[in-house]
Amino acid sequence: MYNDYSQLLIDIQKKSNITVTSIRDVKYLKEELDAVTNKPLGFNTLRRLFGFLDKTVPSLATLNTLSIYLGFSSFSSYKNNQANYSEWYFQQSLLRMQKLKRIGKEEISKINIGLLDEKNIIFLAYFLSFQVEKNNLEILNAVFKYVDFKSISNTQFHKFSTTISLGLSNISEKKALTIYETLIPYDTFRNNIPLLFIDYTNLNSRYYKILNIIEKNNANESDIFFVSLMRFYKYYYSEYESFLNYDIKKPKEFPSFYSVLKGRFYGCCILQSQKVSPKLKKEIFDACSSNRVSFFLEEIVPALIIKEEYDVLKEIMDKYYEELFESDIWSSTTTSAIYLIGLSNINRHSGFYSRAKTNLELVDLEVVEIGYYDYLALFYYFTKLKISFSENEIDTNQNALKNLKLHVKKTGFKLFLTLAKGYILR
Repeated sequence: MYNDYSQLLIDIQKKSNITVTSIRDVKYLKEELDAVTNKPLGFNTLRRLFGFLDKTVPSLATLNTLSIYLGFSSFSSYKNNQANYSEWYFQQSLLRMQKLKRIGKEEISKINIGLLDEKNIIFLAYFLSFQVEKNNLEILNAVFKYVDFKSISNTQFHKFSTTISLGLSNISEKKALTIYETLIPYDTFRNNIPLLFIDYTNLNSRYYKILNIIEKNNANESDIFFVSLMRFYKYYYSEYESFLNYDIKKPKEFPSFYSVLKGRFYGCCILQSQKVSPKLKKEIFDACSSNRVSFFLEEIVPALIIKEEYDVLKEIMDKYYEELFESDIWSSTTTSAIYLIGLSNINRHSGFYSRAKTNLELVDLEVVEIGYYDYLALFYYFTKLKISFSENEIDTNQNALKNLKLHVKKTGFKLFLTLAKGYILR
């Protein structure tokens, strides 16, 4: 039994995202294993396991520790459930479950074991989308009530969120809202479906109703705060007069909130202001020192573009350029698009039109998050409109205006057409 551990080593590498091809990789893997299991393994033990020293039969204690890293209680437990852990077996198990009208402890256990490999979350997302289509509330309720999602990373949850959210968008609004009403009390659903898949395209329609359901359930302070900020966005970009008297205050727990949520608050403050005050500017820059900048600024930069606060925008870009263009995060394609559009606006304002156009050429709208697509397209075509106006390029200007109108129609964000009036070539 102790000799049959090759798949265990494969699964260890899959979970850690460390492919062991060198001594350095063994070192990184040891640090990862020690941190998760609190059961330090000898460096030479790992070198023997991966063939960098003469192999010996590993002890049961070593195999148990490696199995604990994967989420099992022991190597024996890992072997007994190894089939459930594999991707293909997990997919087959879910396909069998699709024929059921309800699932019990045995099915939940299989799902929990499968999710010890976080990449299996996408197969669960397709399974749940099937249940959404069939309006099977009993299975949906059981999964979000009993399944253990704690081993899933943000990147994988994002895929999960997008898949299920799109599945919900493809059924009737009445059925979709009933599902949201049923599942929003579960933290795993609320935090990783409607609060992770931010649907700007439908902020004036279905998504706004979903936000109202979150608010009605009084989830927690950060959720209520998020809803209030998104309501302001709806009012502001849609040119509802309600935004004029909209009061946004920091909750007591604000310092503990996620970086993007904090940045969204400051984005609203910028949009509410006539001009960014020295006090607000200092507060934003001070916050940059204690937040992940690429997340924190993703709602601040668009607000600065709208308010034409180019000096503040340039100072941000100059100071945090390298941190803004991170490539190791799940949302990097979206954040990079935001910051490239920001750079384009700075260069256009400074009269560097060729640079501004180059910045926009690097933006690939097709790869941004689906929920952000139309929202970012508005900034993209608005920026293109301004550049073509400055260079007196009539055809480009008219094409940009045409696309801007298309995305305004989809989102209802009429403010962009109001702002565009000063940049249209006749």
